[in-house]
Amino acid sequence: MERDWYCPYCGRPMEARRRADDATGRISWTIGCHDPRHFHTHGYVNAAVAEAQLERLLRG
Repeated sequence: MERDWYCPYCGRPMEARRRADDATGRISWTIGCHDPRHFHTHGYVNAAVAEAQLERLLRG
């Protein structure tokens, strides 16, 4: 990621995760807290798009 992001709930660093859909082979990126109950984005085409959406959500 271009910059460091921190979870608004617990303050821990968030990470970008790459996921591949087994059935279609499509790749998606999410950014989120290590705790699945906390903040995360939905799947996006690439990490840059996911980070741009994260910035919009958190700075909104």
